[in-house]
Amino acid sequence: MHISCDHKNQKIFIDQCEYLEKVLAHFNVVTNPTHTPLPSEFSFKPNEKQYDPKFHQKYQQLVGSLMYLMIGSRPNIGFTVVKLAQQIANSSNNYYRVGLHLCRYLLVTCRYWLVYNGLSNELLVAYSDSDWGQDHEHRKSTTGYFTMLAQGITSWLSHKQKSVALFSTEAKYMVRSVSQTSFGHISINSPSILTVSMATESP
Repeated sequence: MHISCDHKNQKIFIDQCEYLEKVLAHFNVVTNPTHTPLPSEFSFKPNEKQYDPKFHQKYQQLVGSLMYLMIGSRPNIGFTVVKLAQQIANSSNNYYRVGLHLCRYLLVTCRYWLVYNGLSNELLVAYSDSDWGQDHEHRKSTTGYFTMLAQGITSWLSHKQKSVALFSTEAKYMVRSVSQTSFGHISINSPSILTVSMATESP
């Protein structure tokens, strides 16, 4: 991970560009860039066939490399990486191709950074959402949220909800509960942050 500071403009930059370049080279992703993390109309469904052990290890390496990148500095790939990780117990060639598609998206966005503007004077802002019942196997929704401070993303999360929501409103209340728990932790450990503004966006 690379962290740099612009003292004159009071900005901090975080990126993993060097690591990303190594990942793309390792999986031989150098051409055919794409502008979306997932293929159009793609839907994650359980693999009904037995996986190949040799291929399985290759899939694990790909997902693990993308997971490290997502956790460190790339919240924009969180949903896709988590979905790929959920298939790691019984992966397939189809999911591996989706992982390579995500790599081609990262080929386009290789020079993206997290930027924090110290002159913005902006307090903590959070956004949350859920995709209601989109898990084809268990009908569970996916929770997603991120928080911003000084115009930069400070924390983010995407994961399957623990129980089945009967209505889309219920799924949104679940994600609000999870995200507000995180906000409380931030407020306790950062007393100077006194105001929390929360917005829930509909898909």
